[in-house]
Amino acid sequence: MGVYRRKDKSGAYYGHWIMQYPIGIDPRTGKTKYTSEKISHSKRVADLVYGKKMLEWETKKHLGLEKKKDYAFRDLVDWYLDLPRVKEKKSYESDRGRADLLKEYFGLYPANEIKPGIIETYQHDLLGRTARKRNNKYSPATVNRLLALMKRIFSLAVREEMVLRNPCIKVSMLPENNERDRVITREEFDRIDKNLPDYAVPIVTTAYYTGMRAGEIMKLTWDKVNLKEGFIGLEAEDTKTAEPRKVYINGILRGIFSELAKVRHISHSRVFTCKGKPINNIRRSFLSACKSAGVENFRFHDLRHTFNTNMRKAGVDRSVIMKITGHKTIAMFERYNTVDGNDARDALRKLDDFLAIPAPEIVSTSGLLQE
Repeated sequence: MGVYRRKDKSGAYYGHWIMQYPIGIDPRTGKTKYTSEKISHSKRVADLVYGKKMLEWETKKHLGLEKKKDYAFRDLVDWYLDLPRVKEKKSYESDRGRADLLKEYFGLYPANEIKPGIIETYQHDLLGRTARKRNNKYSPATVNRLLALMKRIFSLAVREEMVLRNPCIKVSMLPENNERDRVITREEFDRIDKNLPDYAVPIVTTAYYTGMRAGEIMKLTWDKVNLKEGFIGLEAEDTKTAEPRKVYINGILRGIFSELAKVRHISHSRVFTCKGKPINNIRRSFLSACKSAGVENFRFHDLRHTFNTNMRKAGVDRSVIMKITGHKTIAMFERYNTVDGNDARDALRKLDDFLAIPAPEIVSTSGLLQE
């Protein structure tokens, strides 16, 4: 600590005068942290600057300004959830629910004492627990969303110098293996449709014919529906990708929306309602309809898979489908595009036609057997 200059191989001094001075105290070890800085070619100037820095340091130390608060993890969570930019997120309410789960386990931990091993233990324990709202266990995808939130909280806290490091960086996400290729036939869709309650039919039909996400459908308002030109105009704030898009509707949906438009409500502008109240979720009624229809392992979001696959089979160009559904990457589009056995056989037939390969002759074996 002090003012000094560097030496070359011969021992001669060269370059600027450099000062080393204290800048803080490590809250974990209590040791003083230092930094070095080039000042001037003049030693007199370097001494003056160094003296000023030391005076500032002594003032901070004696007034107790340098000592930083040791935050508990729950303090970081509450601070994070109160940030204006966080409150503006579409997923804010989901973040609040996930934050409550994190606080149950890590709440009283001093934030600087949370290590990667503790987080990995939490991952393992959570996978064996049953979720409160459902009767099934926490999935790897849910655990990963919790870790992602925790990582974000620590990242912002490190930036604001509230904690020393982010322990989540060294923790790996769990393999999710949640890609699905479940699609349904038109006959299966009709069976589901017949078993749905009346209020759910327009919602499911909209998903089947447009590929819109559940949130986009449930929150749809009348100002976004253009029956004259036949499209739904989603704004940036309505979509998951934060990009506006037009979703064109067919004659069936025009008829449905025309009927729904006959009864609009004064208290809200939502399109899909039940007894005058906006519908936010039809999960139970949809699963019940699937069960009654004998359609297994099918979820509402799989209607989006089905739409993508039907559009591709109908010969619609991939780029057009992506524009309609709002997929930003080809990789994500391919997750929603299912290729089945019929597709593969059709592809081979097309290749044979292109290469002019004749179909194989079918030889009867009856004569051979008689011989």
